[in-house]
Amino acid sequence: MKLLNVYRSEPNDDTKKLVEIVSEGRDAEAFNLNVESPDYDALVDKVLAADQTICWW
Repeated sequence: MKLLNVYRSEPNDDTKKLVEIVSEGRDAEAFNLNVESPDYDALVDKVLAADQTICWW
């Protein structure tokens, strides 16, 4: 199962631990929205390619 983790802000230690737990045994990828100019076209492609997407605020 392919998992996409989307970060709205820099993850704290709790978020990192939760991501580690839900990503275990899966093909996990991350996308950061907390950059100056996020590539939204790439985000759409990644969301469509993933089986599951989790957004972390």
